[in-house]
Amino acid sequence: MTEFLRSPRRRLPGALAAALLSMLGAEPEPALGQDLSWSAFGTLGYARSNRDYAYRRHIDSDGTLQADSVLGGQADLRFGPQWSATVQLRAAPSLKSDARWDLTPAWAFLAWRPGDDWLLRAGKMRVPLYLNSEVMDVGVTYDLARLPQEMYSIVPSTDFVGAAAARTWMLGERELALDAYAGEIGTTARFWLRDGVPPQMAAGANFRDIRVQSAGLVLTMRSVNGTWRAGVHGARTSMRSGAPMVVSYPFVEVAPGLGYYQVSDQLPGPGARVTGSVRNLIYTVGVDQALAPGWRLMGEFAANVQRGTELGSDSRGGYVALLRTVGRFTPYASWARLKSSDGRLDWAQRLTTQRLPATIPGAALINAAQRAAGETGYAVDQSTLALGGSYGVRPGQKVKLEWAHTRIGRLSRFVDTLPGSETPSRTGIDVLSASYSFSF
Repeated sequence: MTEFLRSPRRRLPGALAAALLSMLGAEPEPALGQDLSWSAFGTLGYARSNRDYAYRRHIDSDGTLQADSVLGGQADLRFGPQWSATVQLRAAPSLKSDARWDLTPAWAFLAWRPGDDWLLRAGKMRVPLYLNSEVMDVGVTYDLARLPQEMYSIVPSTDFVGAAAARTWMLGERELALDAYAGEIGTTARFWLRDGVPPQMAAGANFRDIRVQSAGLVLTMRSVNGTWRAGVHGARTSMRSGAPMVVSYPFVEVAPGLGYYQVSDQLPGPGARVTGSVRNLIYTVGVDQALAPGWRLMGEFAANVQRGTELGSDSRGGYVALLRTVGRFTPYASWARLKSSDGRLDWAQRLTTQRLPATIPGAALINAAQRAAGETGYAVDQSTLALGGSYGVRPGQKVKLEWAHTRIGRLSRFVDTLPGSETPSRTGIDVLSASYSFSF
């Protein structure tokens, strides 16, 4: 974990120290208490849009504290100069429900440093995918009110349970680091069904448990003036239940020029093409560079190349931001873009708009099933222009304000379409956000 979360001056109370040692399978000893440190962080964020439908799960015209708020704490235990353990707990809106918060371990790993240039870790960690991967939940470490959705949603999970190795080299005043990792994680994918398929599938939020296996290599260059990062990542996604994943749906013609896509084995047809898992190859680059006194340029780009299905998340996304620091105040402007491949967008539109006439028996059920299948995909076509700023109240505290205009192209999976409504497209969403972030 990043060093700002570690401070040898902060000591854990005896009860918490004993609990942490118990989790690690060790007996507490008085001497070890001197090697324990702790930190805490959080963000209280409010966001409101100009639309009745929800954007990013929670943001609508009623306003919400759910979209950006988070609370966390971290404990670090050092066994000596080479061995350490880190546990970070995070309270945030649940991945499995829109109506509750969950307390989960965001980090839980054992680290061994055999030398100054090597770091080996095992346990639950964050994939070094983005510039801010390690501190995504710690809002005080960056000036943007919200890390761009168009970049920071490019994969279904940025966590993994496995092993990681890092090697560093000092090149004058610069540090070059090579990270390698491999592991897997069980997580939950959320889809929104505007009308559902009663009684089989209820309308509203739909949650599916998936498993993501990932591995990758990341090269990072750091200096006083900036950070540069590039990586290549491989991922394999499957259903935790063992159910197959769909490659494509066959078209069943019922009359010349009239038909439907067989999205269920309960419908007549030859059956959908399926696979046990789908693969993604993800390329990422990022830069956070000082241009002149007080000026910074940030930008990241990711190409998510998918194989094994025609219905997945094949996409390209990124953003660029310009920041100007004047005293404690840092205003900024950013622009972000995320677009799925035309083939993915075509599938989503076909499934959500293809309709059989009501005169055909069973047309209502078939139409509803097609629409639901189209809504359980990852198709996105949107861009966001944001203007905002942060103000450092004091060390470890920031207040942020942002106005963002998101332009929806053909469609976006981040929008929860209202029941009985058409999919929002060729339209805009304005979001006003205010937040207070802290760490100590």
